[in-house]
Amino acid sequence: MKVIPAIDIKNGKCVRLKKGNFSDITIYSGSPLEQARLFKDNGFDFIHVIDLDGAKKGERINNRIIDQIINLDIKIQIGGGIRTISEIKNLFSLGVYRVILGTAVVENTNFLFEVFSEFNNKNFTIALDFRSENNIPFLATRGWLNQTNINLHDFIKSNDIVNMLATDINKDGLMSGPNLEIYSEIKKTSPKINIIGSGGISSIDDIYDLKEISVDECVVGKAIYDKKITLRELSNVN
Repeated sequence: MKVIPAIDIKNGKCVRLKKGNFSDITIYSGSPLEQARLFKDNGFDFIHVIDLDGAKKGERINNRIIDQIINLDIKIQIGGGIRTISEIKNLFSLGVYRVILGTAVVENTNFLFEVFSEFNNKNFTIALDFRSENNIPFLATRGWLNQTNINLHDFIKSNDIVNMLATDINKDGLMSGPNLEIYSEIKKTSPKINIIGSGGISSIDDIYDLKEISVDECVVGKAIYDKKITLRELSNVN
């Protein structure tokens, strides 16, 4: 299991949202760069970075801070407002390991085809954020503010995805445990996809539950910041 600690940036600060709600926000650190350094110093070689302002606006906003994190010589996957080929090229030229695409490819699957035609799809994480209605997971976009009627499973089956970050929005920030049922179903129907678990992780047990169903990577955020899991515990999992 590969544990990827998360840094969500809003207004230049390290924050967490509850259930994707921009009005329900907790500030954990005034310096995302120092948080990234802390993760690196504790042995993590891969960090998940989201520009929340960028996700909401549709273009990267916290560029200076993110560029500084990239320069720490640590692998990162970055998302939030990345919606053009030129921006993808720019991020790879800066040394980003994986680019996270969500809104741009969910709302325009032709863009996903264009991206995969020009780049290796293993260098992308496709963020499929969903809310379940009557046990059917429907995708949300634009920083989770826009709810679609696109079925998560239909989208997966229709696209050539290598790395998928699937987040249950209704669990995110609540630390109530990840949506194991959804991940298990995806594993059965699309076993070759690298699922990156996200949303609701609250304990080491949750991480081992993910490992038990063959989820190979997971993003951990709020549980770290609320000190429900120590960095030492997480580094021992990696």
